[in-house]
Amino acid sequence: MSWTFYNSNGEALVQGAVEATQAEMEAETAVTKFVPPDLVKHSPGVAKAWGSITSAGALETPDHGVSSVTDSSTGVRVLIWTTAFSSGDYAIGASNDGAGTADVQVMYYHEGGRTTTQVQALSYTGTSATDHPHSFVVFGDQ
Repeated sequence: MSWTFYNSNGEALVQGAVEATQAEMEAETAVTKFVPPDLVKHSPGVAKAWGSITSAGALETPDHGVSSVTDSSTGVRVLIWTTAFSSGDYAIGASNDGAGTADVQVMYYHEGGRTTTQVQALSYTGTSATDHPHSFVVFGDQ
């Protein structure tokens, strides 16, 4: 599909512009094409999911890309993705939101706990599993 972009005076700025495809976005090869808002999410540099989890195990709003969180046991949360990833190879960053709490670790990988549709989050204080509020951001291919 071809588009023509106009400035506020009605002058054509770009004629024959072509929309990038999802594959071109993911491969970062659409250097001469425009990216419409509905395809920006496919860029490798855009977070696919993010949010915060309370110490009680609830997903806080606003959030994005997470359909639900299950509180499995003390220190264990399972996040279910709204859209499956193309593989279990995605990056997750997390931060401890428990102000003033020392020695808290939040890990988003557990043996058998990361799949294309979900991931387990584990939190510890020292070597003990504990429930701590934390935030996360996820990058990968969906």
